[in-house]
Amino acid sequence: MAVTKEELHRLVDQITDPEDLEIAYEALRAVVESDRDQSWFWTEYWQAGEREADEDKASGRISGPFDTADEAMRHLDRVAAKGDSDED
Repeated sequence: MAVTKEELHRLVDQITDPEDLEIAYEALRAVVESDRDQSWFWTEYWQAGEREADEDKASGRISGPFDTADEAMRHLDRVAAKGDSDED
């Protein structure tokens, strides 16, 4: 069963027994440690970026979707050029 970050946080917030909370922590830590390829995702640095991206998405500060990487790059070039002209 897959859950979102928000759902996971809500589930953990509902745990009131310290022993149950420790069990949940150990289970999550075991998952992260068993899959070193994904452990970067749980670093504070990456999680801060995830929170920022979630805020941008909720506020509508996103672009796309784009059908190709070239289309996305052209969009970024236009945004950069527009930003440069604003400084004049």
